[in-house]
Amino acid sequence: MSGTDQVRRILSTRGLTLYRVSQQSAQMFGQSSLFFIPHNLRYDPTVFSGRPSIHQLFALSKITNFRLCDWLTVFGFHIDVIPWLQVLVPRQRTALLDSSVYDTRAWIPWFAERLLMRSIPPIAPLGQLLTWTAPRRAEELLPVSKTKFLYAKIGQEDLLAFPELAPSSVIRIDATRSMELFSYPKTPGNNNPIFFVETDIGFACSHLRYLGNSRVVLSSPRLPFAQAELTVGRDLRILGVVDAEFRLVLIHHTEQAQSMPVSHQHRRPLQTSNSQTSLKELIRLSRLRVGLSFREASKVSRWIAQILTDDLYFAAASTLSDYETFSVPPRHIQKIITLCVLYSIGFGDFLRASGVSLEYAGGESMPDEFIPRQIFYRGRESDIESREAVSLERQAGFLDTLTKQWAEIPLFLRRSLNELVGITNFSLSDVYWVGGDRNPIHPWLVNATFVVINRRVKKPIQSTATTFWEQPLYLLLARDGSYLCGCCTFQEGLVVVHPYPDRTFSLRQFRNGTDAEVIGQVTAILRRLC
Repeated sequence: MSGTDQVRRILSTRGLTLYRVSQQSAQMFGQSSLFFIPHNLRYDPTVFSGRPSIHQLFALSKITNFRLCDWLTVFGFHIDVIPWLQVLVPRQRTALLDSSVYDTRAWIPWFAERLLMRSIPPIAPLGQLLTWTAPRRAEELLPVSKTKFLYAKIGQEDLLAFPELAPSSVIRIDATRSMELFSYPKTPGNNNPIFFVETDIGFACSHLRYLGNSRVVLSSPRLPFAQAELTVGRDLRILGVVDAEFRLVLIHHTEQAQSMPVSHQHRRPLQTSNSQTSLKELIRLSRLRVGLSFREASKVSRWIAQILTDDLYFAAASTLSDYETFSVPPRHIQKIITLCVLYSIGFGDFLRASGVSLEYAGGESMPDEFIPRQIFYRGRESDIESREAVSLERQAGFLDTLTKQWAEIPLFLRRSLNELVGITNFSLSDVYWVGGDRNPIHPWLVNATFVVINRRVKKPIQSTATTFWEQPLYLLLARDGSYLCGCCTFQEGLVVVHPYPDRTFSLRQFRNGTDAEVIGQVTAILRRLC
């Protein structure tokens, strides 16, 4: 079926034709408006003019009351690639992420609990606790009320809180705690939480020292020099407290990548985007926040075009420069997606600045027959339990407690996990529960919930890292069936687990393959910070 025939089928469910849609768009927006839909609209993905503009798709959504993201999917644009690629783009500066799930009717692989245990082990394979079950719609797993959390990716240059936070890791920010600093003024040291802040040169994570009268200093034990005083509201905006981190263990910073220069004598006024920000200003501010030149951004856009196998996602440096002078969005929706990925702009924010708002578009989901949604079953069909077969008793156990403790599931990360953790075909077997270990060997494992293990790396190597917290971590299985997670090395047939300074744990030795065996290397840690 051709694209045009598909559009006609969808319109027929509303008793509409292309001609009637064209008439209504003229009546609602005017025939000279960007929102006007010609009656001879054709869909040919091989022709540049074969796809409607974002304004025309908004009008189509408004007239039919089908969601804008669904119409975008019909015309070949999957907006959920924006959060996916934003997470994967290498960042020199910390960037806020678009954590939206645009297709809320998408199927999400889900879990059920295995037979209840009398007690859950301190460390255990997640597959021992959970099994795959029937998938669920994304809307069933999303919070009912508006989220209180923001998400960001730590840039290589943002080292104010390192090693507490690692470059390239994904963090969660509790926006309801933005005023928490003022409840314990003038408290030095690292006992205070890590705040997520915005300055004139972008975002950063840091401890804050409150001096009174809205004045603060960004504080880090790794920076021996004094930081400039900043005034909250004028030089700095506190967006919340970092309460969780998805730490990527195998990505290390380089010493030449220094933290953001917050001690400049000449500072610019803090500029923030809001609902009144024009499109060209939003694009310019967002590019400056992520610290990309036009040439650097163009290079990343070529990578995006390769990932999405469409050259229209590529933008030359001159084209990117032009976008900061235009008051209307690019004609090709591919370029809109590229700008959102490059500069870490939320798709909804981009539309709002373009004079198009998701809030005023259609609100009804298209049936699956018009938007084929893949149902991903992880594992064998025989392993899948029907959702109806899961008892209420089991629903109220480990999984239910876990989801309540975390309050929100970051579904926008689901497509990025393979690349983030560095494991092809990432699965349930690569995840281990460590939330029951109340006295972990390594400080990164304090308040950790899960670790991801590369099971193909079973031989600890002698690391050349100069500091202990840069040493790789490994998971060991002891002969008694218990697990141990920490830094270890091979020495004359022994697996030696090394203690971390200031932790109540002494050096331990195991006969390799007899007393203990290495299960794999830790590639990522999911943990709470406060």
